[in-house]
Amino acid sequence: MHVESGDGECKFWLNPVTLARNHGMSAVDIRKLERLVYERPTFLFEKYDDFQSE
Repeated sequence: MHVESGDGECKFWLNPVTLARNHGMSAVDIRKLERLVYERPTFLFEKYDDFQSE
């Protein structure tokens, strides 16, 4: 999963949840994103499937 913000960008692997890279995002933001990934895996996989089918 790729995340971009005004401060930087990061990438998480979804299974298992792992931070793949971070360029400029704060540790606080990374922790918030990591928590969201752990809390919403079904939603994220559904969105990933939707994206891949387009």
